[in-house]
Amino acid sequence: MTAATPLPLFRELLNKFARVDASLHTRRAEPDVEDALRDIPGIRASMLVAFGANGIRTVEDLAACATDDLTGWTEQSGAKTTTHPGILGDMAMSRKECDAIILQARIRAGWIEAATPTS
Repeated sequence: MTAATPLPLFRELLNKFARVDASLHTRRAEPDVEDALRDIPGIRASMLVAFGANGIRTVEDLAACATDDLTGWTEQSGAKTTTHPGILGDMAMSRKECDAIILQARIRAGWIEAATPTS
């Protein structure tokens, strides 16, 4: 009787972990948001992940956001200051960039019309 080597078992476990890891990576990389969000100028893949994690799944959801929702805000009560991180707070986004993204979402949602350039 020969002793079984642990190598086949080890390889099988590695393959299972690799499949699980690939599955998790795919889910993180493909957020549950509608494709139209991807077409808005200024939107990056990392933003789509943050939007999906915070319930912003449609252009209308994004259009309903205020700039503070994306960038964050602070509140002062007496000597105490409370910082509220925005959905995109950990990304290097200016208020102007967030305003532009929200404006584009509102145009695409049909809430407002795009400004026509004057000659």
